[in-house]
Amino acid sequence: MTSATRSRSAARSTFTSWRRPARAGRSPPTAWTPSGRLASRGGSTSSRPRYRSGWIPSSSRRPPRPDRARAVSGEGTTVDQLLARAEVDPRAGVQIADTAHLAAIAFDPTLPLLLLAATDTATGGAALPALPGRQLGRGALGVMRDLYPPVHALRRLRDGTHVALETLDEAALAADDWVVPALEPTESLASPHAIAAIAARLRAPDGCPWDRRQTHASLRTYVLEEAYEAVDAIETGAPADLAEELGDLLLQVILHAQLAAEEGAFDLTDVYRSISSKLIRRHPHVFGDVQVSGVGQVLANWERIKAEERSDAGRDGSPFAGVARALPALPASREIQERASALGWDWPTVEGVWEKVREELGELRAAADDDERVRELGDLLFVLVNLARWLGIDPEEALRSANRSFIARLEAAMALAEGRGISAGDLDPAERDRLWEEIKRR
Repeated sequence: MTSATRSRSAARSTFTSWRRPARAGRSPPTAWTPSGRLASRGGSTSSRPRYRSGWIPSSSRRPPRPDRARAVSGEGTTVDQLLARAEVDPRAGVQIADTAHLAAIAFDPTLPLLLLAATDTATGGAALPALPGRQLGRGALGVMRDLYPPVHALRRLRDGTHVALETLDEAALAADDWVVPALEPTESLASPHAIAAIAARLRAPDGCPWDRRQTHASLRTYVLEEAYEAVDAIETGAPADLAEELGDLLLQVILHAQLAAEEGAFDLTDVYRSISSKLIRRHPHVFGDVQVSGVGQVLANWERIKAEERSDAGRDGSPFAGVARALPALPASREIQERASALGWDWPTVEGVWEKVREELGELRAAADDDERVRELGDLLFVLVNLARWLGIDPEEALRSANRSFIARLEAAMALAEGRGISAGDLDPAERDRLWEEIKRR
């Protein structure tokens, strides 16, 4: 490598992002500001600097002065010179990245990207890990094809030629400096920005009448519906179906955040911060120095930390306070008993649970009236859920599997009877049993 090349690669910035701040006197955002950025109660958009590892923040939030410019591309080339060549106004936002780093960078396709030719020393000769969430992208070109349309035109800085992304290979992309034009938020379909922008557009005054009528309460049904459809997709084993259903479920999160942003309550940044900080806080054995001996201790720590969080927030300190009231009975029962077990309230061995099942079954048989039968059947179901927990079985999944199995066998038995010229309604109990056993043996 020549000394000039070494100088160029040493001076190059891995990733630069510069965004213009909100100016005083700017008109307040409308009520349908995308949920990813909540307008402040004073009516102006937040102008907090976007500091992130690898970014170059500007304390003045103005384009860098010549005396502070950094060399980034070509020997002696400064950021200002590069921006001038690219004909990009940094006040509207711009990103600069080395092609060798692109797969590991969380860049935003809704901002212009100056993509610099890869250098041998850009990554120190080591392959960089893919950005979590984009693991399927293969190198810089794979990421570009994931995030931009195939016909998206890149402009080569060397000669000003416009080249469609779909015509480039990895080597051609890495060999030159490029200007990658920004996408509109509703066109950046493979990034997190599009769905928030689409939701905001649907809720706009001239958006969709149905979406504009929705409230948190009216969307409750769809949250449950999409969650169950995602479970169905998991069970079918079809990756494409699961990706689609997870997207439908994510839309519910985005819509609720959009509604909350319109109300001035919270936005997506609060959603992201809440779950991320919670995961870090509740995994001190991963993100801290706590030592654990196994899964049991992890669960016990989890419940302890949750109780501390509830106490600090002035909420009900009961370990069962967080069990959702809308949770179906089977998963709710399992959650309750798992929390009880984490507190040490459990049988010493599974034999005690088996004995309790026999006891509750006998009490159900001896129940004298409907009210007592309801109580005893509930006790029996509760113990059966505990048995499933001890056996490492999800009772919800076990019952769903039994439902599917019953439907499949009954339909097969009815088809078998029809094939033999027998109406299913004319079968006596003994004939039904014979057909059923025949189907089970298949």
